[in-house]
Amino acid sequence: MQENIQTIDMTPTWGEWGNTYRRLAESREVKALRHLGEDLARAMAAAQALQNIIPTLTGEQQAVVAKTLTEELTKQGF
Repeated sequence: MQENIQTIDMTPTWGEWGNTYRRLAESREVKALRHLGEDLARAMAAAQALQNIIPTLTGEQQAVVAKTLTEELTKQGF
């Protein structure tokens, strides 16, 4: 009999990651921030890539982008 094993994805969203980065920056946790530089670069590159493709998306896809941006900014207090 095969067990149905489920996993829980605890990976933070980019909005949650942004909160962590901001808190570390505000508390001057320089050593911790050095280890997050690659993730910050990836997030900024992804943001630019999204900006570049938004005009090519369908209205429905643009709505998904807008909803996601709103949700992630809300998580960060904006």
